Amino acid sequence: MLNPVVMKSDLLFSLRDTLRSETFVEVVTPTVRRADLGPGRRVPVDLDGGRFLRAMIGPALRVNMEHHRRVFEIGQCFRPEKPDELHAPEFQMLDLYAADENFEFLFALAERLVVPHIRYTPERVSVAGHIRDVFGIDLRREPLGDLPAQMAAHLDMGTEVPFKTVLGRFVERELETQSTGAALFLTEYPVGGDEPCARLTPGTTAVLNRFEVLIDGLEVVHGYEDEPDRAAFVERARAVDLYDDEQALAWKAIDAGHAPAHSVGLGIGIERLCMAASGIKDISVFQQSAQF
Repeated sequence: MLNPVVMKSDLLFSLRDTLRSETFVEVVTPTVRRADLGPGRRVPVDLDGGRFLRAMIGPALRVNMEHHRRVFEIGQCFRPEKPDELHAPEFQMLDLYAADENFEFLFALAERLVVPHIRYTPERVSVAGHIRDVFGIDLRREPLGDLPAQMAAHLDMGTEVPFKTVLGRFVERELETQSTGAALFLTEYPVGGDEPCARLTPGTTAVLNRFEVLIDGLEVVHGYEDEPDRAAFVERARAVDLYDDEQALAWKAIDAGHAPAHSVGLGIGIERLCMAASGIKDISVFQQSAQF
């Protein structure tokens, strides 16, 4: 019989062991943050000066590359939205950053971390390739153009809906369903989505060095190569309303020479990976303590 507490413990040990063998150093960033990122994005807490529970680990970890070129954190995050079977109000994330590494390094690292715990061999699926097949627009050579309007019409969504929302729905409907009974690396995402910090793929017009890993319908991993061009990063992040105080602090550290501009980042939902490994699609099973 599955013991979820033991399974999660073993999985955490394996992740830490793999990262330490790759010379990563474990660090801890504040769970309670000063920055208010806007309505609905963080849960406020009543502490001196006003604080907010983080919804992800994010840029605070990137700043810690001042101390070591490869860092990771496994810590608690808090979701402001209403919970369900796949989303808990309190959950664990593994986030990592590595300096001066490329996108292929990140793919290989994600495989070493995840594949030992799942029953499938991952396959790569190109979001840009699927868009080309459906709409005839090759984002490796062409700009977005009227893709947002075409995609909205394809999904029976209004043209007033932001493209990042339309793109998320498109990927969910057209590609995430392919991960049933499989593991997919969804890669070659177009610009305009909800990961503006990813680098524009060299030699392309509108494709990002970003991927997500979906296992049997569950999004478990996201990874990206950081955009080293500050102006491009800020422009894309502001275009989707995702440039915030913490990202500004990260760039302040980069500009000062304390943190590297060239890095790759990876995030893994710990309970999500436990769910994918066990086939149990109920995140509450892997919350290790009773909820007091």
